[in-house]
Amino acid sequence: MDELKNSQKNVNTGNKPFLAGIILWIVVLCASGAWIKHSQQQAVNDREQQQQRLREESDRLHTQLDEANALYLAEANRLNAESRDPLDPDRLVNQLYKLDNSLSDYERNKLAFYCLEGFLINGTNALPAIKNLLISEHNFDLNIKRLYSPRTLRQEVMNLLISMKSRPAADLLSQLLPAAQDAKEMRNLCEALLSVSDGYRPYCIQAARAMHDRLVEEQKDTNANASEIKSMRSILLELLQDRDFAVDLMEQKAWRKENGGIESYVFSMSYKLLQGDIIPYCHEAALWQLENRKGKHFNMNPVLSELAKEYITHPLAPEIFFMGLKNDTLSSYKYDNLVSLTLDKDFRANIGFFFWWPPIDAGEIDSNVVDPATIQKANDRLLFLDTVAAQFGNDPQMMQAVEVLRSNLRHTASTDPDKGKWKADQSAEDLFKNLMNQFDEEYKAYKAENDKK
Repeated sequence: MDELKNSQKNVNTGNKPFLAGIILWIVVLCASGAWIKHSQQQAVNDREQQQQRLREESDRLHTQLDEANALYLAEANRLNAESRDPLDPDRLVNQLYKLDNSLSDYERNKLAFYCLEGFLINGTNALPAIKNLLISEHNFDLNIKRLYSPRTLRQEVMNLLISMKSRPAADLLSQLLPAAQDAKEMRNLCEALLSVSDGYRPYCIQAARAMHDRLVEEQKDTNANASEIKSMRSILLELLQDRDFAVDLMEQKAWRKENGGIESYVFSMSYKLLQGDIIPYCHEAALWQLENRKGKHFNMNPVLSELAKEYITHPLAPEIFFMGLKNDTLSSYKYDNLVSLTLDKDFRANIGFFFWWPPIDAGEIDSNVVDPATIQKANDRLLFLDTVAAQFGNDPQMMQAVEVLRSNLRHTASTDPDKGKWKADQSAEDLFKNLMNQFDEEYKAYKAENDKK
């Protein structure tokens, strides 16, 4: 037993180093596996980072290459345009900048019109270059007196834009409105813009009003702007149809002259916008003229009389008309006012009365036409003739003229489609023939009296 125990003890003692070796080997093997796995993961991470750096570097290089290509293409296009496209808009503008007084008029004009023709060929593609040219305010005279009056480069460029009749060109023209140099240029701009779209009207009105107000302010020191002011008012009233501006002029009494007279054009340009609303202003102006008459002579402003006749049903219109009939110095003025009540365009020829013609469109037509609106006007004037007859019942000659006119208006008011044209009888012709002779003698006496003064 003792030997068996000793033998087992020796065996156990001999196995311990072996077991320790196995355990150590297993530990080493596990550690090696862990290290290998860590090394593989590290290698993967390093490879991914390197690939990411390579991608970023590649993207950067591609970006630089694209930028270089773009610069190259731009420069190539520029060189190509300069060498092969003589009508490039930017190049044409640069040529215009170089034109100066060192060249003869012929050479400068030839080159300038070459550039303008190039703009026209380019069409709307030339607009950016044209805009830069206008902003630079580069300008010079183009004197070709044999063809037309002297013009400038600026005027020709604007005419070019106007001829394009396109929305992009109109947009550029609209930017030039505040910088218009005179009334003529303002009118050309407004007409061109309105031909493209009525939507430009508010911008035209705003610019035209600003220019008008500036001219009026400058006129306080000089009368040099009178014609320009009249032109601007024509633009606002007749072209742009600015009714508010018409009212402003009337309220400001812009029709007054310092000598007591009337600026007739203010009324003749405004009446189509104001219609019957103009009559109170006409009445005020007629009173102003009557109160400021110079000496004994008086002649009612013919535009005021004509507008009173046009809106004879307005309560104030008869008063205006009678101011002329009762206060005109020469009887020729009175009878001309009376004759103007006709709506027959041949009436004056029929009665042989050729004194004055209506200062505004009187709306006269052939007397054989049956027109409802004209018939109503004729009836309105027939009623007014009754008032005239009541006022001049003691004047046989005036009453004869009233009856001739009454006959003509009744014919116009007739609804008979077969009425034919009105013809004056012999007594009517004799009456106005005598009146014409009377007017001649009266005018000679009036002129002789004035010559003495």
